[in-house]
Order: sequence, then structure tokens, then C-alpha cells
Amino acid sequence: MPISHAEIIMGLQALELEQESKVLVHVSLPALGDVDGGAQTVIESLMAVTGTIVMPAFTPQTMVWPPRGPANNGVDYAAIDYQQLNADAVFFTPDLPVFPGVGEIAEAFRQQPFVQRSSHPAASFTALGDEAEELLATQTIEKPYGPLEWLQHHRGDVLLIGVDHTQNTSLHFAEYLVGRKQFIRWAIALEDGRGKALELPHFPGCSNGFNAIEVEIKNTTRVATIGAATARRVPLERLIPTAVGWIDEDPAALLCSDPACSRCNAVRKAGRS
Repeated sequence: MPISHAEIIMGLQALELEQESKVLVHVSLPALGDVDGGAQTVIESLMAVTGTIVMPAFTPQTMVWPPRGPANNGVDYAAIDYQQLNADAVFFTPDLPVFPGVGEIAEAFRQQPFVQRSSHPAASFTALGDEAEELLATQTIEKPYGPLEWLQHHRGDVLLIGVDHTQNTSLHFAEYLVGRKQFIRWAIALEDGRGKALELPHFPGCSNGFNAIEVEIKNTTRVATIGAATARRVPLERLIPTAVGWIDEDPAALLCSDPACSRCNAVRKAGRS
């Protein structure tokens, strides 16, 4: 039987979410199974239970590349067809669709009435709720993790539904706080009708090693089943300090084990210098 609106609400309530809850949501619609009403039902269920909803609205389709760039920047410039990638890039505008890889629900949420969006050309967030405008205003080019910091300091949670911590963007904020090397990237945006290329500092690295955090936060993670998916709720006021402390103690913490990963290798190299 298809998963109903009521069943999703019950699953969210099993995580002890309530109207005061502020949640950063990462969710996979296929992982839930057959949902009656699809993405719209999931969004309406979240709106019925929680007070403030935040989702990634990332747009890597805006990114462009120079023929050469900073050293140890987590990319092999010689291996990039920068001319083709730049030709395919699109300008960021507030109504640019979320990149498909972020998920169907993230794009459907962007289109909801009263949902607001930040203006970062590659790593914007969308939000709905009384505090959405204040939350989104914290993000700038220089402070891409502003909304995550706001959530941490306002008792927010990260909500993972049908995805694991490799999708958990808040862990990139922890890397930023501890001073782990991040990267410079570039994107194009329309400002006052004119195209502009922007340099993007503090761009995150690889997240393929992030599931290692699971054992460190198991005592603070609430878990429920929603449809065919596992749902996890983790308080950011516990998650972020735990990740920061671990990385500070072990510079290799949360890095992936792929010897060919240019971003993790750049982090390791920076740590040795």
C-alpha cells in the first residue's frame, strides 16, 4: 500500500518533532517507497509537524572553471575540460531549479508558496517558517554556512530521511569551524540583469567518509522508520561540537579512504604542511 500523509506524520512524531522544531532536512523520495501524493505529501507532512524547515537548494550547474587556479585546491585542472564546462554553465537566479542530484523533494519544496531562498550562487538554502528570513540572511559568499550556524544556536536538528551522513551538509560546517582546509570554486550569477563571475571561498570537500560520525553520536540520535526509509534526527548543538572535537583530535577524522580522492588528499597534505 502507498505510504500516506498520516503515516509520515506518525513517523516524524516518533522522532519527537514538534511545532517548535527547526530542522535541516535531507530526504530521498525513492528511499521512502511509494508515497501517496509523492514529494508534495512529504513536504506537507513536514509542514504539519515542524515549525521551521530548511533544505539545501544547491546549484552546481552554475559553476565555472579557470584554466589554472590555486595550488592544492582539490582539483586537477589539467584533467578538466574547462571550456566545455564553462559553456554549459548557467547563471544563478532566485528561480533556478535545484540541481536534480539534490533530490526531487528539495526542488518541490523550493516551489512551495512562501518558501524563501538565499542568494549563494552554488550553495543556497531554502526555508519556510516565521524565522526563515532571519535564518537565510546569515548566508553570504564569505559565510556559506551561516544558516547551519543559526540552526545550531537555535536548537535546530538535522533530519536525515532515507539518506545517511554522506548527505549531511552540517558536517561541512564542523570542518569549517575547526579550520580544516576547504576550497575555492567559482560560479556565475545574474545581478541587476548582468552576468558576473564570483569566487566562492570555503567550498566543502568530500563527504564520503562522514558515516564514521554515526558511532560518535548514537546516544543523541533519535531513529524511526518512515515507509521503507530509516529516519534520523540529530541535534546540531550536539553533533557539531562532537565533530569539531574529533577532527581537532584526529586531523584525518571523517576523511574518505579512497586513495584517488583529490579533495581528501588535499586536506591531508594541508594538515602535514
